[in-house]
Amino acid sequence: MAVYKSKGIVLRSIRYGEADRILDLYTRDSGLVSAIAKGIRRTKSRFGGRLEPLSCVDFLAYEGRTLDTVTQVEVLRSFHGVRENLKRLKAAGGMISAVRALSGGDEADRRVFNLLYHALDALESRETDFDAVGSAFALKLSILAGYTPRLDACVSCERDLAEVTGEGPLYFAPPLGGVLCAGCRSPSREAGLVGDSFPLSPDTLAALQDLVVRPIREVAVEDGLEESVRRVVSAHVLAHAPGNASFAAPDRRTLRPA
Repeated sequence: MAVYKSKGIVLRSIRYGEADRILDLYTRDSGLVSAIAKGIRRTKSRFGGRLEPLSCVDFLAYEGRTLDTVTQVEVLRSFHGVRENLKRLKAAGGMISAVRALSGGDEADRRVFNLLYHALDALESRETDFDAVGSAFALKLSILAGYTPRLDACVSCERDLAEVTGEGPLYFAPPLGGVLCAGCRSPSREAGLVGDSFPLSPDTLAALQDLVVRPIREVAVEDGLEESVRRVVSAHVLAHAPGNASFAAPDRRTLRPA
């Protein structure tokens, strides 16, 4: 059996049997990995609290047919402050769901690992505006996964959105991956191309554009726009997740300490 060492962030921890836990980790070198930590729930476990959800760890494991087996662990960053605050934890849960939806398979992408690490760091370092971090993370992850939302021009006629101001409301069309002007929305809808498109206010559009370009530690969303921004981001991720994988926040039980 091949033994390997890697760095990973624990995404999920599920009880298995009497004393074990099955873990999902996003690793720097192998992408998503599922592994088992044997005996972790025993009082005298050598792992202790070193494999808690959201922790960034160095670990040693050997490959198995279905599950790898973790044998050694060293915590690099626990992100304790995220787990201990319900609002931070909720935002982190949405980020984990986005990773699972858009980064399936075992293809490693260090940019995804780094983005997740910095997003967790941003959550832990601020006292408010946690939803902004979650929305920015999902948008940036979509771009890394090859599903960049079109937010500068109409996805149909490709006219700059500034040029169509005053011609009617803008709409976000998740199946098309971007914004539709009023003139293109009706024909596209009649052709069955837009699915559940919905109105998009200029303020929400500006907020989304800002989340894309701003470093994740600096992101913010104005009061009153959080829900509309979250709706666009969630619809976009869900529309482009392989197999339309669920983008709901994971059960809090999977984020409990090991």
